[in-house]
Amino acid sequence: MSPAPSRSPVAYRRPPPQKRSMVGPLVFVLLVLAIVVGVASQGQSVLADAVYSIASDRDTLLRQGPIRAVVAARLGAQTDLAADPSGVMRDFEVSKGQTASDVARRLEEEKLVRSRLALLVVLYDIGKESEIQAGSHRLSAAMTPREIAEVLVTKAPEEQVRLRLIEGWRLTEIATEISKVFPKITKDAFLQAAVVGKRTSPAVAGLDPVTSLEGFLFPDTYFFKPDATAEQIIDRLLLTFDEKAGTMLRSAAAEQKRTVYDLVKLASLVEREARDRKESAQIAGVYANRLRIGMKLDADPTIQYALGVWRPLLLDDLKLESPYNTYRVAGLPPTPIASPGLLALEGAARPARHDFLFFVASEATGQHLFARTLEEHEANRVKVGNR
Repeated sequence: MSPAPSRSPVAYRRPPPQKRSMVGPLVFVLLVLAIVVGVASQGQSVLADAVYSIASDRDTLLRQGPIRAVVAARLGAQTDLAADPSGVMRDFEVSKGQTASDVARRLEEEKLVRSRLALLVVLYDIGKESEIQAGSHRLSAAMTPREIAEVLVTKAPEEQVRLRLIEGWRLTEIATEISKVFPKITKDAFLQAAVVGKRTSPAVAGLDPVTSLEGFLFPDTYFFKPDATAEQIIDRLLLTFDEKAGTMLRSAAAEQKRTVYDLVKLASLVEREARDRKESAQIAGVYANRLRIGMKLDADPTIQYALGVWRPLLLDDLKLESPYNTYRVAGLPPTPIASPGLLALEGAARPARHDFLFFVASEATGQHLFARTLEEHEANRVKVGNR
């Protein structure tokens, strides 16, 4: 019997590598797009809440424009709202290696921002979520998330110190901050120097030399040499005011038949009232309407200025005997009450044209409801819980 023929050995072949499945990521992307489309087309807040919740747990998803847009819409004006308009400056340390998420969470825990997502949305919008600078930063709850983001990603030039002045600060608050950043300049010395004096800036032309520069020291981020003097700092701040708003204010003053000083007074009121600065022109329009008909301004910030503290007013405060009590004295206050930012100055220069005479703020959103009559105003107060 002949032996069975042997089979030729078959060479072993390694199976081809499996391609990574794109089903999972694709499903996720399609899910997100479905949610975004659903929110856009149907306006279902539950879907927006779902996206917000997912982004809150995985904030790196904010890199995706559609997701960021939904979260930004859900946040509303919070990216431009301060957590506490009366907040003071304090040091905030960022350690080397901390991520934007780490920093935002700490800022929320320390109540420097209302929502960490508001800060993160800004950082991802400007593409600088990975550019936060390690070191000590001077921050305040009176700064908006957008302003805080600007400070966090800006490194001071070599051999210079950073000075951040916040919109709505009064002169004494500016002096306090300067004395901390520049220890050789005392608060009293700065206040004594902060008068018109012999300065020739067009912004203060025609004012008495003893007039305080309240309202004219432009709030912004500045860099100075550590040995800068009070006079040098004041001149720089005043020059910036004139560069940013001087021409606009002089033109508006001529059109409105007012003085630049009056417009700065009005802008300072607007700055203290407009927590959402996009409402600046609208609020300025209310005050302009009242001034036109001789109606008292009833502005809480003017009384707060007279009291020396930014706090909610009590009923007894409205009886205060002071030229700054605009509940009792008609017209603008005797001087500006704070340093207005550019939007407030623009609002005072170009007030919105409408027939509103009243406004009330919502504590939840920081935005205002406007009314033409006292009855409408009272109804708005009930809506926002201000009774």
